[in-house]
Amino acid sequence: MDQNPNPIHRNGNRNVFCPYYSDCLDRAAKLHWQNWDCSECPHKLTQQPIKTDQMASGFCPYYEFTLRIHINVLEKIGLV
Repeated sequence: MDQNPNPIHRNGNRNVFCPYYSDCLDRAAKLHWQNWDCSECPHKLTQQPIKTDQMASGFCPYYEFTLRIHINVLEKIGLV
């Protein structure tokens, strides 16, 4: 599979079931994007369900990302 996701900085539709969703989420965060669109990405229709072994262990990369944002904000305002 082509590993070149192509998120576009604009309002639009995201494919949360894409195997590269977390990569696009990381990119959006690093570039301080509040929104992005998957319509020009070659993976826009790709669907990969979340693995049950990840959920069973309590690990979900989307929730871990939220924690990293929170810690980053606290560091910037001097609370950590």
